[in-house]
Amino acid sequence: MSKIISFIQILCFILLTLIAYRLYFPPKAENWTAEQQRALAINLRTKGLDLQAAKELQKYLSDYPVPAKERPGVCVTIGNIYYDKLDFANAVAYYYRAEALDPTFANDKDVPKRVVDSLTKLGRQKEAAAARKRYTELDPSLAEKETEKKEVKEEAKVEKQEEK
Repeated sequence: MSKIISFIQILCFILLTLIAYRLYFPPKAENWTAEQQRALAINLRTKGLDLQAAKELQKYLSDYPVPAKERPGVCVTIGNIYYDKLDFANAVAYYYRAEALDPTFANDKDVPKRVVDSLTKLGRQKEAAAARKRYTELDPSLAEKETEKKEVKEEAKVEKQEEK
């Protein structure tokens, strides 16, 4: 008889645990897929709702199994949104996150330039100089591009002075 009572007590405990779990973690009302979440973010971005798109992309990264190869690109996209909105602290954070996920990814597109520019605009000149040095060590062609840009700017200044 005591075995039956113990069995019933254990069964009741399991049943109550399952009920409590379901109450604490209710099922999601919507069966939203990762693809739908990503599509929503892209749609918001194309409609000019950039900060909302960044929020949805953050949710995409945190709530869904995003493939490892795709994660750095999503982080750069979020960083670009913040950079365009002049939120340089968040921009740098997401660029660094992309770099942490894939160190070679930082040499793609304008990430190095935007990191240095963001740090400079945040008043962090030492960190900006260190970042510039690190990026040019990783990809010497970045130093050449910076030199070319400086030369073009200097030529434009000389032309303006000659016009006066």
